[in-house]
Amino acid sequence: MNYKLLLIGSCLIALLAGCNEDKDKDKDKPKPGDKTETTVDPAIDVKVGQVLPAWQEGYLDIHSINGGRGEAFYYIFPDGTTMLCDAAGAPPMEKYTYDGSSQGVPSKPSVNVNSGAVIVDYIKHFAPSVANGRLDYFMTSHYHGDHIGAWRADYAKFGWTPYNKEGEKVSAVNLDDGGFLLNGIAEVGLSIPIDKVLDRGDWSSRPSADYYDSGGQARYKLYVNYLDYAARKQGTVRETLKIGHTDQIVLKHDPSRYSTFSVRTIASGGDIWTGSGTDVNTSYVPSTDECKANHATWSISENIFSNVFMVKYGNFDFFSGGDIQYTGKSTYGWKDIEEPISKVVKKVEGMKACHHSTSNTNSANLLNKLKPDFYIAGVWRDVQPNPETLKRVYDANTSVRILTTNLVDSNIATLKEKGINPDNFVSKGGHVVIRVIPEGTKYYIYILNDDNLDFKVKAKYGPFTSFL
Repeated sequence: MNYKLLLIGSCLIALLAGCNEDKDKDKDKPKPGDKTETTVDPAIDVKVGQVLPAWQEGYLDIHSINGGRGEAFYYIFPDGTTMLCDAAGAPPMEKYTYDGSSQGVPSKPSVNVNSGAVIVDYIKHFAPSVANGRLDYFMTSHYHGDHIGAWRADYAKFGWTPYNKEGEKVSAVNLDDGGFLLNGIAEVGLSIPIDKVLDRGDWSSRPSADYYDSGGQARYKLYVNYLDYAARKQGTVRETLKIGHTDQIVLKHDPSRYSTFSVRTIASGGDIWTGSGTDVNTSYVPSTDECKANHATWSISENIFSNVFMVKYGNFDFFSGGDIQYTGKSTYGWKDIEEPISKVVKKVEGMKACHHSTSNTNSANLLNKLKPDFYIAGVWRDVQPNPETLKRVYDANTSVRILTTNLVDSNIATLKEKGINPDNFVSKGGHVVIRVIPEGTKYYIYILNDDNLDFKVKAKYGPFTSFL
């Protein structure tokens, strides 16, 4: 009897021990939705030929949208806040011949699709649901047509529909009565209303040479006329960029969750952050009165007044310098706007090439501070990128990854003649997407097909590590 009880007791103990062992095993098993070492996040789990997956919360997306007529960079911040920097709107090369030897590149996906429409379709495809069909911010880098929308007297030839100040289609545009054209920022804003537009302020402050040109005046009128309409009809607010600040471009939805994210403004309108607090150097470029008095002699480029900023997410840093340049510095030292900017920046993971990577921009001083691991050139002219400029980029970082949105055969030949092999570029055409994983520790690079509006992946690179 005692023997039977002992046997039963031993069996019970073994059974209980087995159950506990199974429980110990179960606790290490992944629960539904848990990520394992072999699980790939759907935001980055994509193969060549597939459509790029949508942004997901916690990621930072930087999209260089290519329509072949200028620049447009779309940012989705970690909490879903959105910002579009520029809205390309230069005339298509298929219908316009530029003065001089430099011409445009082919329109993408075709000349029959306005560049503004390309941007709208792209944003509507990738925009997070929290955006609710709007843009939180629009950053105007400067007042040139390949960034805000161009003016040409024969605008109908390019499919730029005229509107009156009430946003109604009309037969002819009346710039003196608030009219604007469906191109650039207006084409984007009519389809995707903008909450806040950030620019350098009225361009009568430190007027560039464009200020004294009738075509430049017409282009600026298109811009402000649209902004007037947007303020009245869509609630858009226009603000002058506050230099040196991190509290003007902020996360709108969940800022406390992403404390390592920020956007620092560095320069605007010729004024530059000193690197200390929010102190600004306002005397590097001559004053407004001096610029006006000497405008014929100085012929100041609008490019040096570009808005410049840095996006930071954890260890990941990205520099955007608009069209800043150093043309004319040998005569007027202050025309080298890159020099003071170089004093307040540091090494970055990536940068938008200044002024489309043309000549007399992306100086050695600036590049040797930034030392970018990747370099995105928003190419829309057949002389971009410039070979001497690329040599400076390689000198700053021999392992840099060059990405161009376009590259024509004539410039491929020029680059090779000058010792630059485009076959070593990561991209020679297409939309470029940088997707930074949560916390900013790593990032991926995607090249999307721009021959249609399907947004399929042509190439994928990474992950790359972000370093302090």
